[in-house]
Amino acid sequence: MEDIVSRKKLIAIGCSYTEHAQLNINKKKAYPFDVWPMHLANKLDMECVNLGRGGMGNEYISAKLIDTVLAEKKEDIGLVVLMWSGWQRIDFQDIKGKWLMDGTLRHRKFNMYFDFWGVDNNAYHMTMKSLRCFLIAQRLLEDIPYLMIQGVLHVERSRQLFVQTFINSKIFYEIDEDKFIGWPIMWEIGGYNINNMLDKLDPERKHLRISEEDQHPNAEGHKIIAQELYNAYEKVYM
Repeated sequence: MEDIVSRKKLIAIGCSYTEHAQLNINKKKAYPFDVWPMHLANKLDMECVNLGRGGMGNEYISAKLIDTVLAEKKEDIGLVVLMWSGWQRIDFQDIKGKWLMDGTLRHRKFNMYFDFWGVDNNAYHMTMKSLRCFLIAQRLLEDIPYLMIQGVLHVERSRQLFVQTFINSKIFYEIDEDKFIGWPIMWEIGGYNINNMLDKLDPERKHLRISEEDQHPNAEGHKIIAQELYNAYEKVYM
């Protein structure tokens, strides 16, 4: 059998829809099943490098991508998959290099943040920030096989402005839709994200989610996500 060190690497970066762990009120623990990066790595016979981290946003994903591309030899990377996070999430990196999510700001004080900056300004800024992250990743990975897909997407407040900003941006037309699965992301303009995809198969969220309280994909949900990614890889690269 071929040694694992000689295999190409599948590098997966995202939030809790990617990480092989879950957050609860007591502690972080590994899911009792394989998540999509491992399923996809097995399908492609690649070494799985899972850099997903629960609660993190697109700044973290972009930074991890840049750090990884600088650290790895291009010839060792078989595929990079970016599963983008919620656009309104806020990330910080401290002086020691540790990444933090400001849960206090995003949850208990989230409405204060909206009120200070303004709902419309927030929607515009977060949409443009995410679009720039998408384009930077695409340009950075021009010589490396990659796929992107939107994981969670919480834009309920001022959703119409999110959509208008999204489709009116010049960046919107620069994205390679063959490599961005589900583009243009939102169902009302003909796209889809992970939640849309799972909800289409399981509209009541009883069979592809962990529980009513925990809406993360369950074991079967992760297999479906991996198959969706594999189908896209097969179409683009095989």
